[in-house]
Amino acid sequence: MEKKTLGAKGAACDPASYIDDRPGDGVFRLRRAVYGDPAVFEAELDRIFGRCWNYICHESQITAPGDYFATRIGRHPIFVIRGDDGAPRGFYDSCAHRGTRLTRRRKGNARTLTCRYHGWCFNAEGRCTLVRGGDEGYTREAMAALDTDLRPIAGLDVYKGFVFGCLDDAAGSLGDFLGDVRPFIDLIADQSPQGMEVLRGDSTYMMKANWKLQTENSTDGYHVASVHRNFATTLGYREQISGADGMAKTEASRILDLHNIGSGGYDLAGGHMINWSDRGNPRAAPLWDSRDELLKHHSEGKVRWLVERGQTVTVFPNLLLNDVASTCIRQWRPLAPDLTEIDTWCLAPIGEGAEQRRARIRKYEDFFFPSSLAVPDDVSAMEGAHDGSLAGGGWSEFALSRHTMIDGPDDAARELGVNVRTSNPGRESETPFYSFYREWLRRMERP
Repeated sequence: MEKKTLGAKGAACDPASYIDDRPGDGVFRLRRAVYGDPAVFEAELDRIFGRCWNYICHESQITAPGDYFATRIGRHPIFVIRGDDGAPRGFYDSCAHRGTRLTRRRKGNARTLTCRYHGWCFNAEGRCTLVRGGDEGYTREAMAALDTDLRPIAGLDVYKGFVFGCLDDAAGSLGDFLGDVRPFIDLIADQSPQGMEVLRGDSTYMMKANWKLQTENSTDGYHVASVHRNFATTLGYREQISGADGMAKTEASRILDLHNIGSGGYDLAGGHMINWSDRGNPRAAPLWDSRDELLKHHSEGKVRWLVERGQTVTVFPNLLLNDVASTCIRQWRPLAPDLTEIDTWCLAPIGEGAEQRRARIRKYEDFFFPSSLAVPDDVSAMEGAHDGSLAGGGWSEFALSRHTMIDGPDDAARELGVNVRTSNPGRESETPFYSFYREWLRRMERP
C-alpha cells in the first residue's frame, strides 16, 4: 500500500500499518507505536477530531439566554451559547478583530461577550454590536470590508439533551454519525420523563498517556476485576462496619462476582462500543425506586436494561456515558501524543427523590472523582500502558474471547430491540475494540 502523508509537519506514515485486521485468520492486533507517533497524533487532530461530531456539553448546562459553555474540539477553542431566541449556537472562541478568546471561564452567562483586548462586543447570536472607536478609527470602506461577526462552527445539533458540534461541513448529520449507539444513549437519557440534568460541579484531570488508551479503557471490562478490586473491597468493608443497606450499598458484582451474572460487549459500527453487566443487587441502584414509573413509559425489556443492568456507552471518538456505579459523563481531549485532559460530570434524572440523589452523588464521588477509589488506579494503569508501548515497539493482540463473538445481536440486545454488528457474552471480551479501530482507520485513510 502506498504511504500516505500525515501530520501537520509532513511526516509520512501509513495508517494501515498500525492495524493488522484479518477476520478470516482470527487476527486483530494493534502496533503499539500508534500511541506515541507524533505524525499519527497530528493526523488524528485533523482527520478525526476536525471532521467528525464531538460532544460539547449537556443542554442542562446552558438553560438560560446567555448561558455559555466553552471547550475545545481538537486544538480549536469553541463555545456554545444560548441565544435570546432560546436556540443554542456554536462559535469559534475567537474575536473577529484580532483573534483573542472571548470566554474567560469554562461556563457562565453573558448576554454580551466583550473582548478583553480591544473591547469589541458580540451578542449571544454572534453579531458584533460594538467596534470600539470604529467611527473614528476606520474609514467607511474599511469598516464595510471587515468581517465583524463571530465565526460559527460548521454544525451544532442535539440528541436527547446531549449537544454535539463539528468543524467540517461534510461531516453529515448527527443522527447518521450516532447510528446504532442511539438506543444505548437513550438508556441514559430516558431515566426520567422530565429529562436529565448535569449536577453542579465538574472535575478535570490530566493523564500522561495517549487519548486512545482512555477510549479503550472505557469499554475494557478485562481490567475491572484487577484494577478495581481495591475499590470493591474497600467499600465492602466500609459498608460492613457502617451497616449500610439499600441504595447506600455499592453494587460490585461486576468486580467480585462476574461469572455469576450476565454480561457482554457489543460492536455497534461507526466506532461506537458497549460493555454491560447485570446488577447483582439492582436495589442498590438509585433508579430502582423509579421502576414502576418507568414501566408506564417504556417496554419491560427497556426498563430491565434501565434498572437491572449497568452499561458503559463509548461514543466515537472520546465520549463515555457510564451508568454503572453512578451515572457519569466523561470526555477526554488530546493535548499531545502523551498527554490527555479528562472531564467528568454527574448526570441525574430531573425530579428524583432526595434519597436517590444523595446515593447517586455519593456513588459518583466514590468512583469518578480524580481522588476517588477508582480513577487514580485507572490513570496509573493507562499511563503504564503508554510508557510500556514505547518499549521496543511490538503489537497488542485483541484476542480475548474472539472465539465466542457472534454476528448480530444476542438475547439481551434483542430484548432491547437494538441492532449491533457483533455480540460477545462476557464483559471481559476485547472484540468491541474492533469497532473503534476500524472506524479510526477508515477516517485516517480518507484524503
